[in-house]
Amino acid sequence: MQTVRLAASALMTLLVLALCAVLWQPSFAMPTLSADVGLGRGALPQFCVLAALVLTVLMFVKDLLAWRATGAITGPFEVADKAQPGRVVAVGGAALALLTAYVAAWGLLGFLPATIAFLLVVSALLLPAGQRSLRAATVLVATAVLFAIGVWALFVYVLEVPLR
Repeated sequence: MQTVRLAASALMTLLVLALCAVLWQPSFAMPTLSADVGLGRGALPQFCVLAALVLTVLMFVKDLLAWRATGAITGPFEVADKAQPGRVVAVGGAALALLTAYVAAWGLLGFLPATIAFLLVVSALLLPAGQRSLRAATVLVATAVLFAIGVWALFVYVLEVPLR
């Protein structure tokens, strides 16, 4: 099982690095700082791309070193015992693909509709099949809408960073 965990860690690292490569140019094409506005609209995407890149590499190096030293990757293994490696990789890959689609949709539709749709799809993807119901769907929709509006208001009114 430990070899499968290491393989899954390597695959997810490659997927995140590929996503960072795709998002690098659009993120760094946006302005970061300006004298009259302060933080530009590119600051958050640039920070996210760099943070994802660095943290992903660090996590894989940690997993690789632990596996080479002890033959085991440390962490909450009791969860991994119940997890199906194929499902973990499929859900993780789908989430990364959805994140890429979200960035594209943000450019076409604007922040609020793209964010609400992204949150709804990802939440529905992660919701276990046995818990899907009208009540759960209502909670997902309300959470996605309120969270997206809250983040938008925070950036526009508090941080004064316009989100299109």
